[in-house]
Amino acid sequence: MSIVYVLMIVIGAAGAIFAIQNIDPVVIRFLAWRIEGAPLAMVIILSIAIGVVFTSLVGLVQQLKLRSRIRRLEADLARASVAAERQQPDPLTQ
Repeated sequence: MSIVYVLMIVIGAAGAIFAIQNIDPVVIRFLAWRIEGAPLAMVIILSIAIGVVFTSLVGLVQQLKLRSRIRRLEADLARASVAAERQQPDPLTQ
C-alpha cells in the first residue's frame, strides 16, 4: 500500500511542476465562447479532468448494467434450482 502513496506523491509532484512551468496565458475558443488569459496548465489539467469524469461515467453505466444482469441471472438460477428440487424424488421416501 505504501507504494501507492509514493506513486501518488510522485504524480502529484509532477503535476505541480507541470503547472508551475506552464503558466503562460492562452486564449480558449469553443463555438461562441472565448476565454482569454487562462493558464496553459489549467487548460490541460481541466481537459484531463473532464476526460476522467466522462470515462468514469461510462464505466459506471457499464458496471450498473452488469450488476443488473448478475441479479437477473442469480434470480434465474434460484428459480431453476427450486424447479430442479421439485422434480427430484425424495430418496428417504423410496
